[in-house]
Amino acid sequence: MKTLLYIYNPAAGRKTAKASLSDVVEVFSRQGYGVTVHPTQGRGDATQTVIEQGAAFDRVVCCGGDGTLNETVQGLLALPADKRPVLGYIPAGTTNDFSRTLELPKALPELAEVAGEGTPRPIDVGEAEGRPFTYVAAFGLFTDVSYSTPQANKNLLGHFAYVLEGMGRLANVPSYHMKVTAPDGPEVEGDFIYGMVGNTVSVGGLVNLPRDKVRLDDGRFEVILIRQPKTAKDWQDILTALTTLELSGDGDGAVVGIEAGEVTFTCDAPVAWTVDGEFGGEQAVTTVKNLPCALTIACGTGGPENRQAGEP
Repeated sequence: MKTLLYIYNPAAGRKTAKASLSDVVEVFSRQGYGVTVHPTQGRGDATQTVIEQGAAFDRVVCCGGDGTLNETVQGLLALPADKRPVLGYIPAGTTNDFSRTLELPKALPELAEVAGEGTPRPIDVGEAEGRPFTYVAAFGLFTDVSYSTPQANKNLLGHFAYVLEGMGRLANVPSYHMKVTAPDGPEVEGDFIYGMVGNTVSVGGLVNLPRDKVRLDDGRFEVILIRQPKTAKDWQDILTALTTLELSGDGDGAVVGIEAGEVTFTCDAPVAWTVDGEFGGEQAVTTVKNLPCALTIACGTGGPENRQAGEP
């Protein structure tokens, strides 16, 4: 019999994972799995559970928000490459950015079907100073909102909680003087209010990239840097660039957009980073690396994982 380890976060989102437990397990059982269920007990528990038990299963499915997914991925990467089971993901958080990139279905029964029997596809994984991430590492404006906003507010307001939490900061937006270098890209220097290294079409439900530019298995990241605005026109230039996605690829412009397999950010003071919506450390020099095809995830048909790198 096939075996499946189901890890769910009872506190994620609107606590739908706990309420839907019976329905999800029923789907997996119908698919022929012997199911072991593990509700997370606190921060880091998903990682430890996968490290201790994951290699014994054919598939590991996690249900929760971006943080639960990140912890599960950390556990899988700690296993030998040939012992890593296929990962299934049932999003149950507030923003669920990575589910948009994977083009996962919305309804729970379909999500469980894909998690258990979806097509296994290799995806790249990021690493920021030793901390793995599935879809984004970022600094600057709003990046600490996801881990500083109380869970109750997230559950009640959804995306609006993120916007409300950050609105008060716009009057005095901090900037960071950085030199950004990549072995296979341009060197960029300036004062930036926001920077991200991602493998995603959606960040916080607010930044959206075109699907034909984001490849999950090409060994490269999409890097976006927003320069510090000094005038109302600068703000307008930033909004226009983000709306039209006409990003500067040569290092100039209000919003810089480049691709890189590895990128280093050097600042004259420590900078706080977030990885997959969780606090990712604070340092003056941060190197972000792409780990090509380090993970295999279950996807449905017609999603981005069925398109090879370079295909539309």
